Order: sequence, then structure tokens, then C-alpha cells
Amino acid sequence: MRALVAEDDPISRRLLEAMLVKWGYELIVASSGEEAWRLLQEEDAPRLVILDWMMPGMDGVQICREIRKQEGRPYTYIVLLTAKNEKQDAVEGLHAGADDYVAKPFNPQELKVRLRAGKRVLDLQSELLAARAELQERATHDSLTGLPNRLLFADRLNQCLAAARRRKDLLAVMFLDLDRFKLINDTLGHNAGDQLLRKVADRLKTCLREGDTLARMGGDEFTITLADMQSERDAVAVAQRALDALTDQFLIAGHELFISTSIGISLFPAHGSDVETLVKNADAAMYRAKEQGRNCYKVFSGSLNVDATARVRLESGLRKAIDKDQLVLHYQPRVDIRSGRITGGEALVRWQHPELGLLPPDQFIPVAEETGLIVGLTEWVLRTACDQNMAWQRAGHPIMDVAVNVSARHFQNASLLTAVENALHSSGLAAECLCLELTENALTLNPEAAAGVLRDLKSMGVRLAIDDFGAGRASLNYLKRFPVDVVKIDRSFVRDLTTDPNDAAIAGAVVAMAHSLKLKVVAEGVETLEQLDFLRSLNCDEMQGYFVSRPVRPAAFADLLMEPVAAVIGS
Repeated sequence: MRALVAEDDPISRRLLEAMLVKWGYELIVASSGEEAWRLLQEEDAPRLVILDWMMPGMDGVQICREIRKQEGRPYTYIVLLTAKNEKQDAVEGLHAGADDYVAKPFNPQELKVRLRAGKRVLDLQSELLAARAELQERATHDSLTGLPNRLLFADRLNQCLAAARRRKDLLAVMFLDLDRFKLINDTLGHNAGDQLLRKVADRLKTCLREGDTLARMGGDEFTITLADMQSERDAVAVAQRALDALTDQFLIAGHELFISTSIGISLFPAHGSDVETLVKNADAAMYRAKEQGRNCYKVFSGSLNVDATARVRLESGLRKAIDKDQLVLHYQPRVDIRSGRITGGEALVRWQHPELGLLPPDQFIPVAEETGLIVGLTEWVLRTACDQNMAWQRAGHPIMDVAVNVSARHFQNASLLTAVENALHSSGLAAECLCLELTENALTLNPEAAAGVLRDLKSMGVRLAIDDFGAGRASLNYLKRFPVDVVKIDRSFVRDLTTDPNDAAIAGAVVAMAHSLKLKVVAEGVETLEQLDFLRSLNCDEMQGYFVSRPVRPAAFADLLMEPVAAVIGS
């Protein structure tokens, strides 16, 4: 324990110094009140102070009063040494701010006991301050990442807004939401998800300046306040740095994970003048970024307010759409490139909205995925597609398979296997007449777990396809690890197949590798005869796209089954 001793009498001072050192105190010694007061102004001044009452110049009582005047000073325990034995003199010292006093000539044991009491008081004060600091930290910071939480973020943003109003500066608020983060919790567990959030926070910190604030709002949502912006371009540059920072892989629990984020940006004063409005508008812009494909940023515009309201209504209506029989399936034929024969169809859901008309999937599937409604929706698609395929077979049409898209979120759900079994059982459809199409993201997030689910599905007899191959993070090596039957080349490569040598090379490599593994290859998005001819030259097996037919209702699809499609594609 450090202590300061102020005593003007040399003999008393040396006696005190000898005793206190023997008792284990680290001492700072002053020979006058003025020297003691100067030493007490230093940042690391001792908190245990022993003062002689009667000193020339500034005495012990005056020092007591000055110490107690200082606001924000750590509590100092003061013991007065006094030759005055009158009770009223002791009371005067205590009123001045002393905690205790010892009469001269003092008894060493009495002084030792009084100092020990003072040390216990200071220890309790330190524990109390530490507890208060911890409570303050918990109240204002996120326990997982250590970042400011929602409350502290709002407080700091309010301060930045006040400064921006005075200086007439531009200020930006960014709202970040990790894309498909729930899949990581579902597949690897919450511990892995927590590790990832901490690492994401660390990377985002590297994108910011010293005065900027990064906060965790909860879950996988983060916010950033950017003060003193010169233009919108400055905020956009930070958003791009954040996107780039999360591009590299994360190593979590022995797994290589790739994630992305969607970012919304709002600006003061253009998009709001208070915390609530700026955060709400940045949130709305973030949702627009998700709708535009994720892994991008979007700056708020006035139209997004209308969009946000419409989205709430859309979500509410979607919850009732299945029960109210508002969903319908259209089917797009899949065609053998050599023979022109229809070999199957892909079931694509549409929503017959009572007010907005027939809505394509891109207008409601993202909402279904974010809200978890995708699981119930996909189960309805499975049942309906199996029933329809069985109805076509009973009507005498050729036996073929119908493909159903399974979202990444549903693929991680334990109910998928049961949903497939129930759909096949209730319809009476043979398992080989159902094909499940899964995206690369669903398979590569946790390849080991994905392989296990695929094996379970394969043991049921259903066909399995990797959809949009080449658009995600999967490599050709993944084809060896997964028990799939079909690879579907993403339409982005087919579109420029005849003009872009790189796309042509990728398509050729996919076909060659898939064939070496005895897998069929389907080209998506075929729209021209030139594309078809090129795919023939690559020995691609099947295709689907507008060149043959758009997705159509079940009756129209049945009509296509009766047509000589070979003539249509020039076989």
C-alpha cells in the first residue's frame, strides 16, 4: 500500500517513516503542507494520506479541505496526527474531511490499527468502483464482441449529430447484416457462430477511423457511425472496405467459412436528423441491398420508405398465402439436347396475390428465407409437385422427374427428410421421379454435414442436383465429395457462352469433369440457337431456358409433353 506522510518535525517524520516501512508501506514523504499538496496533485498520488495537523504555512486541516473540494478524484483516506486533545478539535478535523485522527504522542499500535482500517476502506472503495465500472461496461457494451451496444451507439450518434449540426457537417450511418448467418449457427452450432461474430467485429474495426463508432445491435447486425464526412463517396468507400474485409475466408472450429454482408447507408441531414430515423432508413437500405443479391451496399432513397411498408405487408400476406391457397406452381421443361425429348421439369412457385396479381419468386422468396417461412413454403411445393407429376403419369404422359428447389435454410433443417418422405408417400410417386436442386452455398457452408444429408436423401432414391454451379464458392473438386446426379451450369456462363472465351472454358471444364464422374450436365438459361449449338459441341446433356419454353402452368406443360420438341430445337 502506498502512503504519503506530511510532517514538518524531522524527528517525528523519521520515526513515522521507519515504522511505516517496517509495516510494509511504500512511502512518499513531505516536510511541509505545500510540498504535500503538490505531491497530491500528481496523477498517481497515494490514496492513503497521513497529515500532521499543525504545520507552518498550509496545515493538515487546510489540505483536507482542498482534497475534498476536488470532484472526480479517487477517494483518499486521510488520517490527522494532532497534539490537540480537545474533543472539539477532533470534530473540526473530521468536518474538514479527515477520516480518522491519532493523538500525539501516538501509540504505534494504535496508529497501525487505524491505518489498517483505512486500507480496508480503500480496498472496499476499489472493489465498489470496479463493480460499478463492470456494470457500466455491461450496460453499454456487447458482452460477446466488446463493441458498444445499441444504447451506447445511440448516445454516441446523438453526440455526433449535435456536433454535425454545429459545424454543418455530413454524417453517415451504416447498418450491416451478415448474409445467411443463421445457417452457420444451424450447421456448426452457436459457439462457432459466436467465434465468427468476434472475428467479423475485428475485421470491421480495421475499416474505420479512430473517431468512428462500430456497434453490435444484436444477433448478426452491426452499425457504424461515420462523422465528418466530406461527401457520400466517403461513406461508400468505407462500405466497400467493409465488404472487402469480409471476403477472405474465416477459419472457425476447423472449418473454412466464407460469408458476406449487406450494407445500408443513410446520411445526415439528407435522410434524417435524429437517431431513430437515420437507423431506420439505413436498415431499409440494407434490406434493399439484400433484395439486390446480397454482398453489396445501398444508399437510402425516399422510395425505400414505401418499399419498407410494402415489405411488411408482403410478409404478413405471405404467412397466410399457403392456408388461403394462393400459391401456384409453374413448370419449366428440361430437354435432352440430342433428341429434343422433354426429360423433366422444374417446379417454380408463384404467388397469386389478391391485390398485386401473380408475383414471381424473386419478389417474395427472399422474404420467406429471412423470416423462416421458406420451410413451410418448400414443403408445400414438394407435396404439390409430387402430386402433379403423379397426375401426369396417370394421364399417360411419359415418366420423368420433377425438380424442386431446396433453399440453404431448409437444407439445414431437420424436417427436410421427413418432408420428402411424406410428399412421396402421400402422392405415391416413385422416389426417382423427384429431383432436389440445391445451391452451392447450401453445400459448401459445412461440406461434411452436407455430404451426410445428401447421403440420407440419396438412400431414399431421389435424384440430386447442384443448381447454379459456378456462381458460388464451390470448386469442381466438390463434385467428387457429394453423391449428386446432376450439375446445372449457371445461366451467367451460358449467357455469354458464344462471346466470352472464359465462360466457354468454364462451361467446357464443368461438362468434362462432370462426365468423368458420370454426372449429367444441364445448361440453364438457354435462349438462342447459337448457345444451343455451342452446348452441343461441348457434349452437354440437357438444357432448359426460354429457347424451349418459359415456365408454364400444369395444363400447358402437359401440352408440351405432346409436342415434337425435337423439331423446335432443330435436332
